[in-house]
Amino acid sequence: MKSPNQPQKVLIAITKTDFGGAQRYAFEVATALKEQGCEVAVAGGGAGNLLDKLKAAEIKTFTIEGAQRDLSLAAEYKSLVSLWRIVRDYKPEVIHLNSSKIGVLGSVVARLLRVPRIIFTAHGWPYLENRPLWWRAIAWSGSYLTTILAHQVILVSQNDLRNTNMPLVRNKLTVIHTATSDFTTLTRDEARLALYEEETVRAHEQHIWLGTIGELNRNKNHQTVIDAIAEFNYTNQVKIFFTVISDGELRNLLEEQIELKGLKDYVQLVGHKAEARQYLNAFDIFILPSIKEGLPYALLEAGKCGLPCIASFVGGIPEVITNLESGLLIDPNNHMSIVKALTYYLDNPNARIAYGEALRQHIEEKFNNEHMMRATNETYWNQTQQK
Repeated sequence: MKSPNQPQKVLIAITKTDFGGAQRYAFEVATALKEQGCEVAVAGGGAGNLLDKLKAAEIKTFTIEGAQRDLSLAAEYKSLVSLWRIVRDYKPEVIHLNSSKIGVLGSVVARLLRVPRIIFTAHGWPYLENRPLWWRAIAWSGSYLTTILAHQVILVSQNDLRNTNMPLVRNKLTVIHTATSDFTTLTRDEARLALYEEETVRAHEQHIWLGTIGELNRNKNHQTVIDAIAEFNYTNQVKIFFTVISDGELRNLLEEQIELKGLKDYVQLVGHKAEARQYLNAFDIFILPSIKEGLPYALLEAGKCGLPCIASFVGGIPEVITNLESGLLIDPNNHMSIVKALTYYLDNPNARIAYGEALRQHIEEKFNNEHMMRATNETYWNQTQQK
């Protein structure tokens, strides 16, 4: 049921519509708002899976022409004009911006068109990435401009709050942890047979199944896990069988590394899978080795399944996992820290069970959609008049 102060029309905008973490967030918020009785629409670039899911949920969508991740003056101008038309014609009371590029363009457009309430969710500050100083300076400038123009900025982790090095904006910042809703999973056997032929499943039934879900890019850091598996399998009788669900720009490079390390039988890049989380029960252990994260859905979903997890000590991940209590935290720049974590779990099977259950309970209590939407709604409802 809607609050008397709740806005009637909300526009959620995002740069790309492939189905990563930010897109899942946009989908979760959009569907929750629809259930509350709001009129909600989503605008995004490209023709990704997010649009299909929104259409299936009967949520209105708009295409932002020219929206893309890479910088291009011609593309940015095209996106600006397209977004201007969408906002002008839809006339939202609240515009909720996601991702850095659409944050800059959308906040400018929304201010010029006098949208009453501008919300920006930063899914991890881009200037915290390991990039050249000039790139980080540009990213910081864009993030600061967005923060100045927005009425409220949602941060998905306390880590992002600590690293918001911007003057005079503290009163605009609020931390609302990413959350995950209930979802359907396959059983262990069903998931394994859905991913692989029966012959492959049988060949690895005595091995430890390690899995991850994450785009094949630098930030996700799969290459370090491959190095760790090469080290572990060389020195241990029990082998690790590693599955990566997703695709991306580094696929060829990772395939070359797998070949060079002699791991073609033990590391598999199975590509993009619709509803990848349904396969989580295929794994004995889940790993997220990222060098940069906000607060990742993949980890929340693995934890919700009760999987013992290994994850990097970066971003908001330590707010999800407490080391040696609900999982193992590793240094993503050191493959031996992953080797040690894998060895610990194999030597301590009771800890694997206990950590998985502790993480499941923590996520159920602290990272659920009810909490996230209650806090998000407050950013929409409060002070809906333009500042």
